[in-house]
Amino acid sequence: MADLTPKQRRFVEVYLSNGENAAAAYRAAYRGDCTDTTARACGYRLLKKAHIVHLIDEARTKARKRTDKIMDRYAITKENVLREFARIGFADVTDVVSIEDGQVHVKETDDLSEDARRAISEISETINERGDRTIKVKSHSKINALVQLAKHLGLDKPEPQHDDAIERMADDPDPERIDRGEDSPGG
Repeated sequence: MADLTPKQRRFVEVYLSNGENAAAAYRAAYRGDCTDTTARACGYRLLKKAHIVHLIDEARTKARKRTDKIMDRYAITKENVLREFARIGFADVTDVVSIEDGQVHVKETDDLSEDARRAISEISETINERGDRTIKVKSHSKINALVQLAKHLGLDKPEPQHDDAIERMADDPDPERIDRGEDSPGG
């Protein structure tokens, strides 16, 4: 950011950190009290300056490299993300706890499957004044995981309905008759 004025530097920093909203970045760096039109126009004018564009491109490239490193390090792939959502969404509480003779028993973590372990978000233990132990096992939100899976797989969209009227209209030699309010010849 060597060739930038302090205000330009602030504009670039805010622009990159706010989801690339040029108007908001302009307001933060220059004039917070300007109109939306002025902020947009001035923000986009700044985005046409070669040294600002170069700096933004450079920052995006560095950010992509950091993101790629993280994705490689933690094996973040579409398949792995879907697998994690599926583990959480289809987790069965009885894989972790059981009830025998009215008593809740938590299974040893070494005895849990990888799917069951990954579905758990928290395990905590409290001991009250009398020395009674309470173990809490909390799982990630099944609903959230299932919603995310449904969105990814397109299951959250309604199925198209088969409509015979559309087919009849397509086969009608005079489809404008509907616009004129006339019934089709067979109906």
